[in-house]
Amino acid sequence: MNLTTHWVLALAIGIGFFHNVQIAMVMSIGALIPDLDREYLFVAKDFIGRHQLHRSLFHNFFVIGLLYLWNPFLSLGALTHSALDMFTSATDRGVELLFPLTRLVKSFHYDIEGNLVPDHQKEAEWWVEDPWTLMQKTTDRDLREPTGQAWRRSYGPFKNSRVFDWGIFFGSIIFLAADYAVIGSSSFSLSGYNPLVFISLAGIGIFYGLGEWWRRKLLGKSDEQTNHSVLGILFIGLVLFVIGAAYLLQPPQVPDLRLAAVVGISTLVGLAAGYVLVKLRKSYNDLSL
Repeated sequence: MNLTTHWVLALAIGIGFFHNVQIAMVMSIGALIPDLDREYLFVAKDFIGRHQLHRSLFHNFFVIGLLYLWNPFLSLGALTHSALDMFTSATDRGVELLFPLTRLVKSFHYDIEGNLVPDHQKEAEWWVEDPWTLMQKTTDRDLREPTGQAWRRSYGPFKNSRVFDWGIFFGSIIFLAADYAVIGSSSFSLSGYNPLVFISLAGIGIFYGLGEWWRRKLLGKSDEQTNHSVLGILFIGLVLFVIGAAYLLQPPQVPDLRLAAVVGISTLVGLAAGYVLVKLRKSYNDLSL
């Protein structure tokens, strides 16, 4: 989805659910964070493309969880971003929500047509191949997989910059206007408002605005001096974003560690019991044959 769609949707959700400008603005900043894995100058563009890190590096539950520890509303904004991108097609690469765990899977049993893949590894039974042929023909060059890969991502029926994308964008703007017209200023409370939020928004705006301009207009055409200048401004944008986000630190209450221990132990014991059951059933079936 377009970055503007992510931003205005998070803003609308913040106003609609919490009736507070401060919360809505923090959510909108959170909704911009996942796309920091875009292929701009300051990162190894070829490395990101080769390892397919866009829509995975920051579009996953682990990053959302870390943001929750920083500020729950940043996390909620990032969650709306990743959830919305899950509706996009394989052409746009969907979302890899369980990164980096998904990178532990290197093989698959069946291809996209359901044919058994020879020399497969048995430990990857529940993974299937990404729609590799489709992606090779339809995705941008820097989003293509070099070879067939184990399935890792969630896809939907919609494409970037099409009706669904723009529909959410305009629908969110209409909601904000209608909400103000019908309910009034009570939905736009300024309680706890801090203007420093605009420093963070300005920084991330510089980063994305200049980064997209470089990627679309200057990629492969600019000289080294221009690239270094753009790199410097991108870095300044990130610094401004971090400075503005520093005051957003609002860690939630730490949950009872005993509960976390119980969850962890229960999960491990459950996995061990499941492993034993599967092995016993397999041995029984082999004996029956």
